[in-house]
Formats: sequence, C-alpha cells, structure tokens
Amino acid sequence: MANEHLRRRREAAPSPSGSGLPMTRAELAAAVNQYIWTTTGEECHLDVDTLARYERGQLRWPRAAYRDGLRAVLGVEADADLGFFRTRRGKSADPTRSAGPAREGVSPDDLIDHVNRRQFLQTLTIAGMSASMDEFAHELDRLAPARVVTEADIAQLSSIGDFFTSWAHIHGGHEIGHAVSVEMSRAVDLLKTPCPPRLKPQLLRAVGQLGVATGSLLFDAHQHQLSERILAFATACAEDSKDWNLRAKALSWRARQAVWIGDVDAGMTFAQLGLVRGDRLTPTERAMLHTAVARAHGRLGEVQATFRAIGEADEAFADADPANDVPWMAYYDHAQHSGDTGHALYELAVHGIHVEEARGRLATAIAEHPDTYIRSRSFSGFKLAALTMHTGDPHQAVQIAEDAVRDAAGVRSQRVRRTALEIAQPATRHQKRDDVAAMLASLQTVGTAA
Repeated sequence: MANEHLRRRREAAPSPSGSGLPMTRAELAAAVNQYIWTTTGEECHLDVDTLARYERGQLRWPRAAYRDGLRAVLGVEADADLGFFRTRRGKSADPTRSAGPAREGVSPDDLIDHVNRRQFLQTLTIAGMSASMDEFAHELDRLAPARVVTEADIAQLSSIGDFFTSWAHIHGGHEIGHAVSVEMSRAVDLLKTPCPPRLKPQLLRAVGQLGVATGSLLFDAHQHQLSERILAFATACAEDSKDWNLRAKALSWRARQAVWIGDVDAGMTFAQLGLVRGDRLTPTERAMLHTAVARAHGRLGEVQATFRAIGEADEAFADADPANDVPWMAYYDHAQHSGDTGHALYELAVHGIHVEEARGRLATAIAEHPDTYIRSRSFSGFKLAALTMHTGDPHQAVQIAEDAVRDAAGVRSQRVRRTALEIAQPATRHQKRDDVAAMLASLQTVGTAA
C-alpha cells in the first residue's frame, strides 16, 4: 500500500527554489542529507529512488537518521505522521509496541534478524540441502542478470555532469552538495562494474567530467575537503583515460580552490602541472591555466610575474577558436577571460597598481556575461565594487554593488558571499554615509537566497 502520508506531507511543503511548486523528491532528499550533516556531522546519501520506495510503501521503516531528517524537514513530530511504522520483518507492525529488551550493544532488530537467519539455515537443513552456504550463494549469483556498463550509462553520466555545471553557473553550489555527492557515489560504483574495453576510456572520461562538476559545486559550497578529494579523483580519471583536455580542466579547478583557501603554492603547482604538454591543449585551455597562474602570483603580490602570466593568457586567448574546444569549455569566452584576468589584477589594484586596467577588465566581464552565467557576473560585480570602494567614489561603488546584489539574488554560493563581503573592509571609511550603510546591510543576504 502506498504511503500517502509521506507523499502528501512532501507535496504540501514548498519547493526551496521559490517556484511556488511542491517540493520534489530530489529537493527533499538533499534537504534531509543537509540536515543530518548539519546536526550530526554524518554524511548520508538519501536519494530519489529510496524516497520513491518510501512513498510507494515498499519500505516502511527507514533508518533512524533518515526518519529524524524527514520529520525535521517536513515539520512533524512523530514517525506515524509520515506513515512510518515497524514492519513484521524484525519489528512489530504496531509503532507503540515495544520490541523487547535488547542485549547490551545489540539492538532488538539485530537480534530478530539473527533469529531469522538462523531459522533460514535450519530450514535449508531440514529440506535436505547439503551444499555449503558459499555454494548456495554462488548459485543465487548465477540467477542474477549480468550487469555491464553500456553506452547509455555513459551518456547518462555525461548528461548529469552537464546539468550540474549549468546549475552551478546560475544557482551556485550551496545546499546541493549532498545531491551531487550521491551521483558521484553512483559513478564510482559504475567504475567497479564490468565494462567492455572499448568503452572503458569513455567511462573514465564521463566519471571524470562528473567529478569536475561535483568538485566545483562542493568548492562553491565551501565543502573543501570533499571537493579536494573528488577533484583529485577526477584528475586521475582524466589521466587514466589519457584525456588531456579534462585533465587541464580538473587541474584548473584544483588551482583555483587552492588559491582560494590560501594554499597559493599548491595552486601554482596545479596550474603549472596543467600546462605540461601544452601542445596537446587548445589555446582556450592554455589561457585558462595561465590565468590561474596569474591569480596565484597576484595573491602573492608578485607584480611582474602576474603581468607576465596575464600576457601569456591574453596571447593564448587571442588564438582561441570555440570550434576546437570541448563542450565544457564553452563557458571560457571573452567575458570569462576578462573577469579571470581582472580578478588576478585586483590583488594588485587594491594597492594602487594598474587600477584602471583591472577596472576595465572587470567592467567588460560584467557587461558581457549573459544571465546563463549570472554567478560569474556577480563575482566580477562585487570585485569591481570593492575595488571602486578602495580607490574611487564610494557612491559609484554602492551603485555597482547594488547591481551585483540584484544579480546574486537567486544564487546560493559561499564563494559569492565571501566575495561580496570583501567590500565591508574598504567601506568602513565611509560607513557613516546612508547609502553605504544600506549597501552593507544588503550584502548580508548575498549567497544565502531563499
């Protein structure tokens, strides 16, 4: 019998996207995983398929952590309000009936499951089955359908990676981290599945591509440790499949993240590793990696090295031809190049070095980024506002910041939030101005849009 209690509770909850539609199973799963992580520190992977089984009534008694999360997210006090009750497999159908005292360190459910297994073995003996349990398990395995990786599996992985990348550009990575972790876990499981040799490079490439998308989203959500591990894994997939383009992209993200968290030396190393055998990369990819080098030099305040790297990036980008690039490099257009090099120059411009050059590049990025790359436009907007607050007219800085706040209204991103709050430090000199005070208040909402 279907679990109408759970389905109705979910459909009565509004979608966190603000669309006015009911909460989807994917959104509910992500919210439950996030709740468990926030309250217990446990990383869980409740997914859409499992929720569907709950709603169909195929599973009536989820594990305790999932029940706690579902009650909290859907705003109920009792498991029964969600249609959950103990089943007869190891539990009483009556949710108020005690399962009896437990042996210390062992739950009642474990004891009953142990009894069920013992009864099962006794039944086999009574039936005269003399084969060992290993032989019996082997026979059962033979009955199961063989599972091998197919082209459809690989196409699905690529599609999921593309979706997550597009999502990040518009919505950011905050509050979706656990959902992408679930998909990454499935991808890793697929790597353990028998795969025809001709499809193995394609599988590694698709898993690596998904890893880059997943790692970048987790980076955006400031889940740095997990992001680092997944991006390193994606790099390994790219190298195993001998995909130099994917390797360059993975190392570019690793360089960005390392510089972001203050490990500038590691960031420089990753970017320069990506440039190894640059003859196998497209000009766009070389520009992307030279820009990562420039951002590392800029963070260190190394003026000449920063300008040298930006010059190499500009030279490479001048030869860029989108027709020669892989699909995931489509984002690195003139707007992105201007923004990335502008960010590198920002580190120098706040100290009065080539201020107008930095402003010009950031302004170009803001003007040319379409709505499909709204997060990138927000980054450049907040950087330009902070730079203007440092070196120019505070009134103009407020106007630029207000535009960036509007751009970021639907973006959930800890990186965008931190970038926005960089304006606070130079704004302290003008905090008595009403417009500056109002701007500082509005910045507090950035990155955590409801």
